Amino acid sequence: MLEHVLPLISSPWLYVIIFLLVAVDGFVPVAMSEAVIIGLGALSTTGPPHLVPLAVAAVAGGTAGDRISYYVGGKAGARITGGKLAAAKLVAERALLRQGSVALVIGRFIPYGRTATTLTAGSVALPMGPFLAASVVSSLLWAGYAIGLGRVGGLAFADSPLLAAAFGIALGFLLAGVHATVKRVARAFRRRPAEETGPVLVNSTGG
Repeated sequence: MLEHVLPLISSPWLYVIIFLLVAVDGFVPVAMSEAVIIGLGALSTTGPPHLVPLAVAAVAGGTAGDRISYYVGGKAGARITGGKLAAAKLVAERALLRQGSVALVIGRFIPYGRTATTLTAGSVALPMGPFLAASVVSSLLWAGYAIGLGRVGGLAFADSPLLAAAFGIALGFLLAGVHATVKRVARAFRRRPAEETGPVLVNSTGG
């Protein structure tokens, strides 16, 4: 199978495809662009693709997709009322209120977080300057993260490109799972003191 894919990996058209894939993943979060970038990062340890154009395509696609998602959020964000994306959007609204554009950087590494935060930024009319700055920073960090995971897999399994790509992708899912677990545990500990304190009794006699 790999011999059929290698001609594309060696072609300049690969970077156009990566740009489009990452851009589309910003407002239609089913493109699995992170897994593709990780896999290509693994392959880059033994040959093409070249790291610099791969990173440039990923960052450019990230910022373009974020901008489209912002526009869609401004036009139709209020219509998202059901499913996982609606739940993620509600979390994103709270995060944007607390953290501002920093929430866009954090959301880039959370499942559905990129789409939710960029849509929400558009729906609440977050100023374009901070939005674009956060979009570029988050895209740079994400591209480095995804390519880095792939490189780790490529170095660990230099003789097997497919195994290297699979290892990098699995490591990415593992880190995402650990992050989600830590957040749930932290949220549970924040709730516990209030629950253990119980209702406050008021002395009705005023004494």
